Amino acid sequence: MTVNSFMFRKGHRLFKFIKIVFRQLFFSFITILFFFSVINPPSVLSVEYGGIGGRPAFPRSDNPRTESIFVHTVNPGDAVQEGVKVINNTAETKILMVYAVDSVVSSGGAFACGQLGDPMKGVGNWITLEKGEVTLGSLKSEVVPFSIQIPAKVSVGEHNGCIVVQEKKKDTDSKDSGSGVSLTFRTGLRVALMVPGEIERKLQIAGFEILPKKNGNLNLHPRVRNLGNVSIDTEVKVVTSYFFGSELGRHGGQFPILRDETSEWNFELKKPFWGGWYKAVLAVTYDENPEAGVGIKSGKSLTTLTGSTVWFFSFPTTKGLVVEIVVLLIIISVIFWLWLAAMRKRWIKREWVFYDIQTGDDVKSLAEKNKASWKILVKANKLKPPYTLSPGQRIKIPPSDSETK
Repeated sequence: MTVNSFMFRKGHRLFKFIKIVFRQLFFSFITILFFFSVINPPSVLSVEYGGIGGRPAFPRSDNPRTESIFVHTVNPGDAVQEGVKVINNTAETKILMVYAVDSVVSSGGAFACGQLGDPMKGVGNWITLEKGEVTLGSLKSEVVPFSIQIPAKVSVGEHNGCIVVQEKKKDTDSKDSGSGVSLTFRTGLRVALMVPGEIERKLQIAGFEILPKKNGNLNLHPRVRNLGNVSIDTEVKVVTSYFFGSELGRHGGQFPILRDETSEWNFELKKPFWGGWYKAVLAVTYDENPEAGVGIKSGKSLTTLTGSTVWFFSFPTTKGLVVEIVVLLIIISVIFWLWLAAMRKRWIKREWVFYDIQTGDDVKSLAEKNKASWKILVKANKLKPPYTLSPGQRIKIPPSDSETK
């Protein structure tokens, strides 16, 4: 028997074995998909908030933003008289604290209010409230006057702080809870003060990182520094793409970045299904025009900061890995099948011999006699069902062992 015929016959048995393994892997893959999609459905969370709050008591018709925040243009040494309307929308009487704090940057990069008791160095220290506590019945409100005294020596540009309305819990409430901790709801109102002068609006990308999370997802972590003297409404956009260019996902949004502050965000990118190399590109767009004002875009001189690109590698998910293994096995099986077909064609062309059909010959007996598959014998001779052979008919058959030695 020649080397080619031996390899072909061994390869044919190997191909049957691969088909069996492939079937088992395919059914395993379907089982895993069922487990992840049915046995582990996503969870849903809900959050509720209290019915207390506040809003500016004297909004101005010339500026709609004064409906929700306190906005004033002030000169050094000026004083501003204002008021906060404290509201109780609950069904019971509440004791509400009213106090001033400095502004801070939240963990998500947005404007936020400091905590009661934090040291104050800015606007929170300029505010004097007429009273720090009010008692309101159900569905009642009260205006608490306050003044803002601007220091004589204050830098040009925007300065931010907060007026906070927070429920005050009785001492018995914390004792009854047994934990010694009393959780209360609070509402913060922004106080934005603009000192006239030369306004500068300038941002700088301070960094961009891709960090792994414990749940297997990825944390897109951009940081942007405000080098100007006013807060700037900013569009932050992170576009993540596959290695070959198609888009995987977009993250970002509109965020105010306070003066002299570095804002940072944590955008969660779901673990890529397929795994591999990916590219994340950060783009920061804002308005450089000084006339844009406090947190308002004029749209005249939009600037986009780019150049922060991070390449990263991610392993596939469990499902993705199973799919990749199955696909790889399919590719290997196809390549092997093509190789086997080429070897068979070459074997038939070079080594098979012509044979004249004798009386009593049939496809099955010839195949068994020549140690070959009847299907290969039929295909090689292009026989059609019912594969009847006639005496004297010439076909090609594998060589006998004596002919190949």
